[in-house]
Amino acid sequence: MRRPDWLIPAGAAAALLLSAAPALAQPGMPPPGPPPDAQGGPPTPAEQSDRLRQSLRLRPDQEGALQAFIAAMQPRPGEIDALRAEAAHDASLPTPQRLDATISRLDRMRAEVLARIDATRAFYAKLTPEQQRVFDHMPSPDR
Repeated sequence: MRRPDWLIPAGAAAALLLSAAPALAQPGMPPPGPPPDAQGGPPTPAEQSDRLRQSLRLRPDQEGALQAFIAAMQPRPGEIDALRAEAAHDASLPTPQRLDATISRLDRMRAEVLARIDATRAFYAKLTPEQQRVFDHMPSPDR
């Protein structure tokens, strides 16, 4: 079975994000975190916030940084459908144009990953040294 053209760049972006920000949502993928709840769904942003709030023992003055961080990690609405539609369109293009479309998609994904990395750095900077150590040792969602 042939893999969709968008899967390889999405996988590369996901791998970069997973290595940079543990327990965070990535573009084109469900938000990672603790195992899905009893209904089998991924954790909600509120559940992710609660997990970080409890694990890091955040203070009330760090709440704004947490909310900005969680918001930056959420995939855009309709992102997966848009990638699928783009891949379907690109499949009909001649190879040189399809390659150009892939480069364009990679550039957009890189910008999204860099924005999430910046959000992670901003959140991390608001943590105390002890909270940073806890954050550093939080398991990645792929383990």
